[in-house]
Amino acid sequence: MMKELRDKLSSFPPGEFRSVYKSTLPDIAKAGLLNALKDGGFRSFHEKLILIPSFPHGIGVGVGLMAQTNVAGKILKLVIGSEEGASIREEAKSLALELQDRLVNGLGILGLGVSEPGWMGKLTNLKSTAKVLPSGEIELNFHKGFVTNGADAEGYLVVAKEEELNRFGVFFIPRDFPGLKIEEVYLDVAREATHCKITGENFKLPSHYHFIEDYTKLGADIHLSEMLSAAVLFCGAIRKIVSDLSQGSESRERFSVLGKLWDLSGLLYGKCLEISDKKDKDPTYKIEEDHPYGYEAILDECISILESIPNFDYKKEYPDLRLFCTIHPARSPVYIKNRLKQSKSWRKFGTL
Repeated sequence: MMKELRDKLSSFPPGEFRSVYKSTLPDIAKAGLLNALKDGGFRSFHEKLILIPSFPHGIGVGVGLMAQTNVAGKILKLVIGSEEGASIREEAKSLALELQDRLVNGLGILGLGVSEPGWMGKLTNLKSTAKVLPSGEIELNFHKGFVTNGADAEGYLVVAKEEELNRFGVFFIPRDFPGLKIEEVYLDVAREATHCKITGENFKLPSHYHFIEDYTKLGADIHLSEMLSAAVLFCGAIRKIVSDLSQGSESRERFSVLGKLWDLSGLLYGKCLEISDKKDKDPTYKIEEDHPYGYEAILDECISILESIPNFDYKKEYPDLRLFCTIHPARSPVYIKNRLKQSKSWRKFGTL
């Protein structure tokens, strides 16, 4: 089925991006790349995801998949399982099941809106607000500046602050909700993952559209799960470059450089699979237990090696590779917090 997906992606012209992800969803579903939305098989998902960058339009499609699986998928699973912190309303569970079913079968897209202009990665800076009215309805005001997969989404999950309870809830908004403003956003890299801005003022939502009580408890793990899939995509992108550059006769020097890139990507991919196994075996496992795990260091080292190759401009030849520097994991507050925590154990190394 992965061959059929590659053939489908090969059928789009090189410059096309707007229709690629949505048009390919049925083929993505047939290839089993959406199964983790339901059964949580992250190892299987990542074993397929690493191949995606070797396909035309692959990195952009991979970004769409990593967001759909690790972000929207995680939230829906929490609601369906009515886990602690998720809505216990049967209507919410039923709606989440319906959305999950459409996503797994490649029939729909769900976008998550967290980031806002000036929020700097901190939930406490969010301006979007939610308020429970006496009727039980929720009044929502929001402006989200960047929703991955949002341009073609049939619905959105919006994170907003409930002032009275000082917590950040997750609320579902259908695309056809009256008054919802959608503005498409295009990046210079991985453009197949279409994004948008969304705005809503004084929306009155049914109470069962309140999916998650407090995103604070989920945010770090959702971000790290998304970055885990980004790391797998990066490994695939590096291996595609090595494959391309290894064609034909090679000098010993270049052979050595390509070997380093292959080995580094293999070390990172092995770590990603190890973490994937932990996620599969234990639903309560949090990636922060093992984070940082080397993605940042290997990303920087691979880029440095690529820049050292004579007569080769990776930015020109493989422009989508720049995506991984754009979303560099070491810039996130989660990375800094976990690195500081990890550094405490450095000083104890060798102490018996």
